[in-house]
Amino acid sequence: MKRDIILCIAVAASVVASYAAFVWAPSEATTGDLYRIVYVHVASAWICYVAFSLSLIASIAFLAKRKHAYDRIAEMAAILGLAYGAVALISGSIWAEATWGAYWNWDPRETTTLILWIAYMGYVSIKHSIGSIEKKAVIGAVYNILAFSTVPLSYLSILLLPTLHPQVLSSSEVALTTSMLATLMLNLLAASIFFVYLLTTASTVGSLENRVNTLLYEKGEGGA
Repeated sequence: MKRDIILCIAVAASVVASYAAFVWAPSEATTGDLYRIVYVHVASAWICYVAFSLSLIASIAFLAKRKHAYDRIAEMAAILGLAYGAVALISGSIWAEATWGAYWNWDPRETTTLILWIAYMGYVSIKHSIGSIEKKAVIGAVYNILAFSTVPLSYLSILLLPTLHPQVLSSSEVALTTSMLATLMLNLLAASIFFVYLLTTASTVGSLENRVNTLLYEKGEGGA
């Protein structure tokens, strides 16, 4: 029931945010309507960082309390982070081709975000390559904590290294008006609510899957 309410709110917020992004917000002075991909790109990157941060917290909680519910949240959050990260990379490449003339420029933000994405693909691969439930949870949690170092590396890259990537909120390349900023905040909010729905749903499905696997394992032992 709670998930249904969250879904309704997420859908409503997403519809309003999409209308604001593609209809209500005015064109940008320098890049015209092309800048509208910023609403997708920034929201996806934001959720990517949030998802991996939540995954880190859940992994630390698992190592501290050894409750597999935390490990399940860590894995589901990481998978969602990968999905949103892929959208951020693709939308960023579209922007790069239109503004810089190439889909990929090995810019510090592009490169560090790709490193982040590969690092978390490694986490998910570990989680699916180890048979022992306890072992893969522990090893995965430790790897997850180490992999999180790529998140601040990606986020701070445009501040610490020479880069073509614009700082959206303080960039001369993209001049955002008050209505554009309001639209961006609305898209961030809508994306966050939808992420909460996806994470709660994925965690519930994962919990049911674990219960089924446990029952099948116990049945197998009983049969043996």
